[in-house]
Amino acid sequence: MALTTDIFICMRCGFCCHGETTVSLDVDDRKRMVRALNRPEEEVRRSFWRISGNVVQMQTIDGHCIFYENGCNVHEGRPRRCGEWPLHPSILIDEANFYAIADSCPGINKNLSYRQFCEVLRELLNNESFSC
Repeated sequence: MALTTDIFICMRCGFCCHGETTVSLDVDDRKRMVRALNRPEEEVRRSFWRISGNVVQMQTIDGHCIFYENGCNVHEGRPRRCGEWPLHPSILIDEANFYAIADSCPGINKNLSYRQFCEVLRELLNNESFSC
């Protein structure tokens, strides 16, 4: 049985938390975040979320996610997409995606070939709900 740690161990470098783009939050993400922050939802909404129509995203400040400060300040309540990153299914369909992600993420196991990495990732995606 494949383990996430076979292909990735998060180094908590924060590289994935930087940039002006951010992660959209589904209903479960929002609930989990409110619980983790232990604040009223309205306060969390005002302080941390960017809302445009029906789209709710985390805010960015100074070129990074609002929750990043020498690490994730909402790690237990982080969005599902953050918990899955960098093990994104796009790696399976485009080898260039694998190399782009691996070049920017020190946690990717670079001792594996692309084919080996994909075999493990496919198994993880098919057999379990995982989080990094």
